[in-house]
Amino acid sequence: MHRLTGSFHYITFADGVPTVEEFVEYLYDCLIPYCLPKSKIRDALRGIDPILDYHRIVRLGDDAKSLFIKAKNQLESGGEPGELILYALLEWVLKAPRLVSKMYLKTNNNMPVHGTDGIHLGYDESKDMLTIYFGESKIYQSFSSAADAAFTSMAELLANKGQISREIEILNNLSDLNSLEPAFRAKIAEYINPYSTSQLTLKKRIVHACLLGFEYAAYNRILALEPDKIASAFEEKYKKRIGSACRVIERHYGKRLPVTTNLHLFLLPFPSLKIFRAAFYEKLGVTA
Repeated sequence: MHRLTGSFHYITFADGVPTVEEFVEYLYDCLIPYCLPKSKIRDALRGIDPILDYHRIVRLGDDAKSLFIKAKNQLESGGEPGELILYALLEWVLKAPRLVSKMYLKTNNNMPVHGTDGIHLGYDESKDMLTIYFGESKIYQSFSSAADAAFTSMAELLANKGQISREIEILNNLSDLNSLEPAFRAKIAEYINPYSTSQLTLKKRIVHACLLGFEYAAYNRILALEPDKIASAFEEKYKKRIGSACRVIERHYGKRLPVTTNLHLFLLPFPSLKIFRAAFYEKLGVTA
């Protein structure tokens, strides 16, 4: 399936123990760039003296945490660590910077926003191709439930041309283009300009980037092994799980999405979703 790609990740081990706490720490460090517009961060940090103006840095952290907590309390879909993980994977794995802070928009009472969990932009210099990534995050107890929910959501979005148009409109009007290099910024603006007659506007594609998180019992089954053998034992089991997961994804894709849909799948198993969520919200300072 030429338009279906994937990358597969897992929470690694230290001395044979899954590094859940370290993963939570990393996600917590991502709160500021995930929640706040780049322009707001840039303005707050412009010309600061870290010793004299440290309060600006502290306030950025407080603002980001408050937005995340507000989303968790107010929105049916929001404030979930899955959206934060998806952000990190898009930035790190696909090298696609976030151009719109959907969390910032979702918590703005004057601008109700639904649809995707994130909008990122990637660029393939060799092909001179722009990629607009629409993010989708689903973390469920079972892989099958996460996959079913993700494909239901993507199918609904693809069937709703008005929502896709609104996502593009958000990208055009509310994106952090000023955070890019000037030359690249001009090219991106031309790519996404709906009224442009340039050939550049044809050199772009939309990719649905989907995170499927699920609880995976293999983490706990191997903990009795010698610590230095645990990582390799886990990878062996996980590769088999990846194969069966891909077959499920291919069936969903073939039955539920148009054949012209570009999809990138992120797979991420957890030792325990309950423990992970509890650790994350404890770090955030709220009740799960």
